Amino acid sequence: MKNFFKNNLTILLLSAIFVVVFVLGGFFSRYMTKQIDVHQEEQEIVEFNNSLLYLVGDGEKVVKADYDQLDIEYALPDTDEEGYNPELISSYKIFNEDDEEIAVIYIVSTIGRFDGVQVAYAIDLETNAIIDLMVISNNETPSYFNTLTNTFYKQFLDKPLDDVAFSVDTVAGATYSSIAFDTGIKYARELYARDYGFEIPDTIYTINSVERNYDKSTFLAKPYIVNITFGPENNELVAYFDNEFNFVEKISGVDPDQTYKDLFKNNLPSTDFIDLNTYITEFDEELREITIETKAFGGKAITISFTLNVALDKVDSMEIITTQTYDSDYNEGYTGGAVPVVENAYRDAYLVDGTYIDSISSATITSNAMIRIFTLVDGVLTVWNGGGN
Repeated sequence: MKNFFKNNLTILLLSAIFVVVFVLGGFFSRYMTKQIDVHQEEQEIVEFNNSLLYLVGDGEKVVKADYDQLDIEYALPDTDEEGYNPELISSYKIFNEDDEEIAVIYIVSTIGRFDGVQVAYAIDLETNAIIDLMVISNNETPSYFNTLTNTFYKQFLDKPLDDVAFSVDTVAGATYSSIAFDTGIKYARELYARDYGFEIPDTIYTINSVERNYDKSTFLAKPYIVNITFGPENNELVAYFDNEFNFVEKISGVDPDQTYKDLFKNNLPSTDFIDLNTYITEFDEELREITIETKAFGGKAITISFTLNVALDKVDSMEIITTQTYDSDYNEGYTGGAVPVVENAYRDAYLVDGTYIDSISSATITSNAMIRIFTLVDGVLTVWNGGGN
């Protein structure tokens, strides 16, 4: 044995050194890997904080805040009945070079078409306004979410929190995603009011009724007659509004100021008195042609020009212009023919006896859009001459 060690001492020493180096190398490798991960995580934090500073514009330091959730429910985009509470993911205080807090950023998660629209809302403490926002992540369908362009995002720049008509203009084709942002800024404003003593303006109003104006001479420019009670003195107002819900003309009552006009414009679309997504766009009394448009699948329009009979109590014919598609991410079960087979099926049934066929499977939104148009033209004919196919 002694001879073995003596004869192989060099090899044994080299082997022992190799083992020690291998073991230490493993420890070192794992240590370095961990350090790389730590460094990468630290770098990601630095880059994220820099993005928050860039969002504010003139900040110098980011400090993570510890603000709590608020228990407030908002309607889901696809229904007025169910509600949900947005989630405050995190919040950050922004300081300037004099170590003064100048802004706060709330990262809020809301629901669009799907859950998880996470957006950072930066609020200026001096002006009480949304400075800007940054989308952190979302699970929306890209082809629809990407229709939110710079025009949409510009409305958030320096948006005052004391605006009584504090809401977001939605984008056709990305309505649910737009509503996610609308809910997000409103929840961020509530958080800011609690955390910084901001007083959200209180406006008093009630939309009592919304009716269609069927007067042939005025219904294009003044399609809606709205009855509203507003203000601390319960002022009464009956007025005409256009298809974009702008105030057009007072019929009776007290004239509202611009603040209330803006508020009505933003809130009228959410009323459920009548269908406000379907409206008359043209009427030629000499040719007896009335054109009606509605928003259908993906926010895209269906337009129908109806030719009426001489008595103006029945539809003789119609021409359909549609921008619908049936092959999308949301109606994969559709097995019918190509566009405009759904629209044509409704047309044919209506012209025979005025009936509306049942909804066509996996083309429900298009089906409902056609029913809305026929319902409106029947309403017009009924008011004019008690007709309807």
